[in-house]
Formats: sequence, C-alpha cells, structure tokens
Amino acid sequence: MSKNSGFRQGVQLAFRLGTELTVATIIGGLMGYALDSFFEIKPWGLVVGVVFGVVAGCLGVYRVATKMNIEDEDTNNNLE
Repeated sequence: MSKNSGFRQGVQLAFRLGTELTVATIIGGLMGYALDSFFEIKPWGLVVGVVFGVVAGCLGVYRVATKMNIEDEDTNNNLE
C-alpha cells in the first residue's frame, strides 16, 4: 500500500471530521455546565451549550467538506 493511498486519506479525513465534531460538542457542553454552575440555571445551560457545540461542530465539518470539494474540482479542472 502506498503512503498516500486513497483509503488512508479517507480514514484521515473521517478521523479529522469526527474529532472536530466531538471536540466542539464537548467544549459546548463544558461551557454550558460552567454557566449552570455560575447562574444556577440547571440544566438549561448544559442543554444550550451542547446544542451550540453540535451546531459549531457541524459548521466546522461543513466548511472542511466544502473546502475539500473546491480543491477536488480545481484538481480535476487542471487535469483536463
């Protein structure tokens, strides 16, 4: 298997996107939990924080996928 095989690149991209989504959700949850502790509004801060974390993670994944698609189109146009 070559060093830059398509399978390996696909696994790397999937790991990156999964990690980005997971980390954003965890950070949003932690920030929501901190707001719960500070304002004593349990569980609403945690709920809102997790929702914002998921939205931020999805936005990050969307941006990476869009950038990857544009780069792929540019590569295909240069080959023609």
